[in-house]
Amino acid sequence: MPGLLHGGDYNPEQWLDRPDILEEDIRLMKLAHVNNVSLGIFSWAFLEPEEGKYQFDYLEEIINRLYDNGIYTNLATPTGAMPNWMTQKYPEVMQTDENGIQNLPGKRHNFCYTSAVMREKN
Repeated sequence: MPGLLHGGDYNPEQWLDRPDILEEDIRLMKLAHVNNVSLGIFSWAFLEPEEGKYQFDYLEEIINRLYDNGIYTNLATPTGAMPNWMTQKYPEVMQTDENGIQNLPGKRHNFCYTSAVMREKN
């Protein structure tokens, strides 16, 4: 691993049906001398599309393609965006403001830090 890591967050989940975009992203990363990216920040819905059903194939493929091109990865916790099944089945995971009004689903970083369900699920 290189001494100084250079990179940022990378969210390729939105382009899973476009492998050409991943290739172009890697090409551009190499031009910018990127050698490290964070993956998975907003990927919970892709990693666990249904409660208890996991899929890691796409993530493994992306990690391997990046590594083959000299780019390391840091895996982030995917709590930046909860899947729809989570907020529908466990509404208590949503943040509530100082007036007791619960936030609507669909926002990023919108979970309740004191939710026992959220602590268990992530």
